[in-house]
Amino acid sequence: MTNLAYPRLSGAATVAAPVLLLLSTISYITAGDGMNAGEAGGAIQVWAMIAFALATVSLSRLLERPAPRSAAALTIIGLIGAAGGVGYGIDSIQAAIFHTGSIQETDSAVGPLALQLPGVLFPLSLIGLGVMLARTGVVARWSGWMLVAGALLFPLARIPDVEALAIVGDAMLLIALVPIGWQMIRSAISGHLQPERNSTVVKAATAQS
Repeated sequence: MTNLAYPRLSGAATVAAPVLLLLSTISYITAGDGMNAGEAGGAIQVWAMIAFALATVSLSRLLERPAPRSAAALTIIGLIGAAGGVGYGIDSIQAAIFHTGSIQETDSAVGPLALQLPGVLFPLSLIGLGVMLARTGVVARWSGWMLVAGALLFPLARIPDVEALAIVGDAMLLIALVPIGWQMIRSAISGHLQPERNSTVVKAATAQS
């Protein structure tokens, strides 16, 4: 993979992740069985979380110079959280197809260990990324704080199954991440791996070393 290919992939994943998450939420709502309940919604969520895993690595790399320890920690937390999101998606698909109910509804320890614990780390990683991106200024500060707001709404909407709040939260994540991802793509296309930051875009799209 070339130095220019990496930021293209990074940017595409950062754009695709919140778009797919919003589509997953809309699919869950359309199905009418609540959040994390439905075949289509679960399938889209799996791909959304795969994209979020790639986006987490990309966003963390932006922090490698100003905050290397935070970048390393957030990469690990984010990847575990994304794995939890994939688990929730697969659980939703299985429950919808086989009508067995969610793993969370059983008395087994599998639910907390495989779903709930890693699932909690997903919004926590986004909150951490948003705070650090805003504080270090490697992206427009409003993007960082919008990421924090969307991440906070993620569990607040899904745990009590508040559909409208889930849409708002996903839209905030989209507004926060799409400009960052698009700038990564533009920087790769233009051949400038470290574009100058302005008030609305990323300061630098870090190239693969």
